[in-house]
Amino acid sequence: MFTSLSDKLQKYLLPIANKIGENRYLQAVKNAFLVSLPFTMFGSLILALANIPYMERILGTDALAAFQNAIIPIQNVTFNLITIMIVLGIGYSLGESYHLNQIYVAICALVGFLIVTPVSELADGGTGYSLNNMGSMSIFTGILIAILCSEIYRIVVQKNMIIRMPDSVPPMVTDSFVSLIPIGFVFIICFAIQLLFAQTSFGTMNSFVYEMIQIPISRLGSSFPAFLLAGALCNLFWFFGLHGNSIVYNSVLSPIFKSLSLENLAAFQAGEALPHIITEEFAFYFGGFNGSFIAYPVLICIFLFFRKKKDWKKLGEVALIPGIFSIYEPIVFGFPLMLNPVMLIPMLLTPMVSSAISYVFMYTGLCPLCTGVSVPWTTPMVLSGVITTNSLMGGIVQIIIIAALTVLWYIFLKIMYKQSEKQEEIKEA
Repeated sequence: MFTSLSDKLQKYLLPIANKIGENRYLQAVKNAFLVSLPFTMFGSLILALANIPYMERILGTDALAAFQNAIIPIQNVTFNLITIMIVLGIGYSLGESYHLNQIYVAICALVGFLIVTPVSELADGGTGYSLNNMGSMSIFTGILIAILCSEIYRIVVQKNMIIRMPDSVPPMVTDSFVSLIPIGFVFIICFAIQLLFAQTSFGTMNSFVYEMIQIPISRLGSSFPAFLLAGALCNLFWFFGLHGNSIVYNSVLSPIFKSLSLENLAAFQAGEALPHIITEEFAFYFGGFNGSFIAYPVLICIFLFFRKKKDWKKLGEVALIPGIFSIYEPIVFGFPLMLNPVMLIPMLLTPMVSSAISYVFMYTGLCPLCTGVSVPWTTPMVLSGVITTNSLMGGIVQIIIIAALTVLWYIFLKIMYKQSEKQEEIKEA
């Protein structure tokens, strides 16, 4: 039955999943977030270092405060300018996809974003851009404007509305003149958008997008029922051999959860209450989106309870090191969990159990919320919990989750073990 269902999913669902994954806009957004990843991760590590619990007892209150003030420029260029990185990344990716000059498309997208971004008056009488309009609150505006500017540039070039230069002219000069008219169209349209929103009660496009699009989408994506459904769907796809993370998370949820993480990070930096329980870090290190909450319980069960079964133990030895670092494909495809009807229930329940336990601990205040500090997805459990919540309690909650899931997986692995034993007895008879 499961094999037949898998064949049908491969036939009908896989092409849809591939189309989603190959969509140039979603691909550009994903690439842009990947471009920003090393910057935000480096900033996160510095911020985590500056906020290690009890650090004031080691360095002294004054020395710690001086260090925290000294790293503000790093925070500004890594977190508070995240939208700038995303806009440049989208423009570059779309330029490459359309076989255009990537640098010009990327800068064109950036300038278009700056045109629609309001300029603030400074205390000294001058004007400038507020960092608030370059960070998490403007991510969706940046995505929309970057796509719009890239498309305008593409259309103008494909309509051949460009200035052509003789072949003897150097390529850099040719590219400059080719881009002149497309850039002019982008400037005019973005300027018109800025004037249009200036006549509304919102005042700016960013305010409109944030209030009418980003906040509703973020609330929908961060609702606990929606989160549980997403986690179950992710593992359901894995059950049928499809990459659930790419289909469910990377293509749809990543921008939503990333913006929620950045809002938490801004509040953490300001010493304010963190606004969101569900964030990107919650999804990966407490909600089970990275596979650790399958790898850890299964490996514990193998080595503690089923080590006498030689083939399982051998698989466990192969999967141990990858599993510690959240790489669980050897277990999914080698155990196998894929298309194994006994394993479908624990696979669906795992993200629900881990999310429920984490949510209760954080909602009741027993565990701090994720601060928005980012760590590599391969960071081992317990360590990732401590760093992302800036609290030892984060690691303790992960241990509690792993213990609960070990009980869950033991029940179903025991069923599978008994089935295997009966099959071996039949063969011997």
